[in-house]
Amino acid sequence: MADKIHLDECYPYTYVRVTTMKSKLLGRDDYNKLLKMGFGEISKYLQDSEYKKEINELALHLRGADLIEAALDKNLTASFSKLRTISPQELDLLINAYAKRFDIFNIKTVIRGKFASLNKEEILSAIKPVGRFNIKLIESMIDADSIEQILDISKLFSKKELNDIKLRFNSMKSLRVIENALDKAYFNYIFEFSEMIPKQGHLFKEFLLKEIDIVNLKIVLRMKKEGISNEDIMNHICTVKHIPNWLDKIIKSNYEEICKILDITPFKHIIKKHRQEIENKGSLINLENDLDKYLLKTSLSLLHQNPLSIDIILGYMFAKEIEIMNLKKLVKGKQLGLDEAFISEQLIV
Repeated sequence: MADKIHLDECYPYTYVRVTTMKSKLLGRDDYNKLLKMGFGEISKYLQDSEYKKEINELALHLRGADLIEAALDKNLTASFSKLRTISPQELDLLINAYAKRFDIFNIKTVIRGKFASLNKEEILSAIKPVGRFNIKLIESMIDADSIEQILDISKLFSKKELNDIKLRFNSMKSLRVIENALDKAYFNYIFEFSEMIPKQGHLFKEFLLKEIDIVNLKIVLRMKKEGISNEDIMNHICTVKHIPNWLDKIIKSNYEEICKILDITPFKHIIKKHRQEIENKGSLINLENDLDKYLLKTSLSLLHQNPLSIDIILGYMFAKEIEIMNLKKLVKGKQLGLDEAFISEQLIV
């Protein structure tokens, strides 16, 4: 990658515009109202907010939960497009680095869709065109004849890497091989990008590195629980370029020693809550959910930093994505008839 990104001290026009966008994000009171509504009422409530344009455009063809979810995805795309429009080139680099995660999501969506024998329209309906891959490129992936062709179109891997992925996939016959390779490509890119970020973006860099830590921790805990060898665990780590001392100790330790090591990590309060589940080799789902919540709450702290800094832009991106996630959880919870209190606990506000 290139040398350090150069950022001027201030981009007042961009920061003020983003502050205005931030002020339109939903708050706790909004979620409390939405929790008590049906799908029609939720659509109407969102129609009176930042989602009006998307709901109006889609209401002719969709209804209920389908309308809401499609409008949310379309609005997320529009929000990132607006960010790029009002940002100078230097800030675009940060926005695009964050948005690259959506490219990875879209590749996975295409591959899963083809494996499930979905048609082109069904796959496209699940795509989030927020990253740098345009619809034409994504359509070429859908039209591809093999996973190897899809990955080749993505330009994320060298020929050697592609051959290695193909061999492992043919041997294991598991999509997990492909998804692990995509995750590793993304997080290796993110780590290298983080090295380019100057001091003005130190909070963004801290978030990216913390995200890598959490992803790797989840991988290690799952594999240690299954008794996988240390060597195989290292092969599955998202990036070996960033392994903190505590994670290295966990990889090399016996399973019984894990909690003791985790007690000195930034996640010790989460570990304390789920200690019994870890020690008894129980389900790790609740632990992983709490780690994800911790990461997302950390990202929201960027919104409360200096409003005339890049943190407001980065914080807005995180917060907007979290808002979309919250609303989808709320809609899905209502579809499943889940208790209002349970749905509320899943939201990050």
